[in-house]
Amino acid sequence: IEEVKNQIEAVKEERQEEVDQQIGEISEMKWYINDRGSLAEYDGYGENADRMRAIGQVFPVLFFLVAALISLTTMTRMVEEQRTQIGTMKALGYSRYAIAGKYIGYAFLATIGGCIFGILIGEKILPYIIINAYGILYVHMDTILVPYNLYYGVYATVAALFSTILATLFSCFKELREQPAELMRPPAPKQGKRVLLERIPFIWRRFSFIWKATVRNLVRYKKRFFMTVFGIGGCMALLLVGFGLKDSIFDIERIQYHQLQLYDASIILNTDAELEEREALIKELESDSRVAESAISLLSQVTVENKGTKQDVYLNVPQDLSEFSQLVVLRNRVTKQEYALKDDGVILTEKAAKMLDVQIGDRIVIQDDTKGNLEVEITDICENYMGHYIYMTPALYEKIYGEEPEYNSICFKMKENQIHALEEVGETALGGSGALNISYTGTIEMQLDDMLGSLNIVLVVLVISAGMLAFVVLYNLNSINITERRRELATIKVLGFYDNEVSAYVYRENIILTLIGSAAGMILGKILHQFVIVTVEIESAMFGRNIDISSFVYSFLITMAFSVFVNLVMHFKLKKIDMVESLKSVE
Repeated sequence: IEEVKNQIEAVKEERQEEVDQQIGEISEMKWYINDRGSLAEYDGYGENADRMRAIGQVFPVLFFLVAALISLTTMTRMVEEQRTQIGTMKALGYSRYAIAGKYIGYAFLATIGGCIFGILIGEKILPYIIINAYGILYVHMDTILVPYNLYYGVYATVAALFSTILATLFSCFKELREQPAELMRPPAPKQGKRVLLERIPFIWRRFSFIWKATVRNLVRYKKRFFMTVFGIGGCMALLLVGFGLKDSIFDIERIQYHQLQLYDASIILNTDAELEEREALIKELESDSRVAESAISLLSQVTVENKGTKQDVYLNVPQDLSEFSQLVVLRNRVTKQEYALKDDGVILTEKAAKMLDVQIGDRIVIQDDTKGNLEVEITDICENYMGHYIYMTPALYEKIYGEEPEYNSICFKMKENQIHALEEVGETALGGSGALNISYTGTIEMQLDDMLGSLNIVLVVLVISAGMLAFVVLYNLNSINITERRRELATIKVLGFYDNEVSAYVYRENIILTLIGSAAGMILGKILHQFVIVTVEIESAMFGRNIDISSFVYSFLITMAFSVFVNLVMHFKLKKIDMVESLKSVE
């Protein structure tokens, strides 16, 4: 027994020495402290919130400008319709300020009432709809809180009061400058003038009488012309921005994963595993008959700097450039020219280049904990929408780092008829110790679709609101037009025009103005779309800059539909014009 005990003690001492030796060989430990921002779910929720905040900072301004135009046209119509009453009150001795106070009070009460209604409804219903749409993504966050925000309510009310009362003052004092005798008469019709087309005889003489009258009327009522073009153009621009946002945001998934990154999955290799185990995994994947192409590369996160501005990007160093080009396309976003990696510089993705404020030919610094600051030149800037990347050749990596790259990832693409076996291939790869994890492009696409799909309700709200604004603008301007030309329209009825002909006489002008406004709106919408896209972009992604032709078509058709609807409503108002109006004396 004593002998066995001695042997056990000897073995213990020998093992303890081995353990102590192994402990001594352990390098100094590193602590990695991550906050909750490192969680993809938390980060994604924050990005969604930032995206909504950015949209909320842009669109209210656009809607407010159109709403200010509506206020101006509404109060102008009201003051002009009560021109005789204003002249009578002025003749009775009421001061200009007392008369203006009546309309200012009306504008004040109407605006306050509208603001209260808008705050009570707008700060509850619309946010609830949007947040409820996001609930699809965050099913465990089922408590929706939509508190009233006093700051936004007061801010919007003050802005609305300012624009409405200013428009009322402008309309009132324009009329009050005239004498009471002039105000109590109907306003004199606008004086007609020769138009530019009349100076081009070979065009002008081909017009019929009706079209000549229409062209002259468009130039004759300049205020209506510009207000209609601006109003319709603004609404058309809002519609185009709404549809364009959908095109730009939803297209990034298709372009990123079907035109730029063509692989179906990416495997991160286990660098703690033996080299033979990693090589065995790579050979097994390359020899799999279900896999079409594969490419090995070094993928690591680095920090790049330019003039004090820092940005985290993924460094991608492909082992074989020809294999890599089959799975990752590096190209110019505008010209679609494809780039090839060169040994004299790196290729940087577009959003990262923008955030670092660098161009082709500039030099940036790659910060490394062990190698220090490494300076490289940018040879090209490539199209990319999700994440930030910097690409370089193995030769350039070895030159600036002083060592060969340690490849730690492999991406692969399945054959078209074997795509169903993707997960099976991935599970086989994870079965060995050479793979650390795998990410499927299809899964990322689904997550992106879910995230972007929640924006649909926001875009629907924007489009409906813009359409309603278009209707109100058209209705107000048409009402003013008919009021101003009541005697003229009654006169042409006396001359033998039927109701349908009178309506067509006015419709031609409305349709032409709508067409001109829509054309202006397309130009303005394109400019606004570029501005809005840059504003609502989040840091980790770049949205598309394109607007599909279908969006232009849809915006135009919606605008024209509202124009036709307003014309139909105005037809009944035109029928009620009494021909006796033309026989009344203006004295």
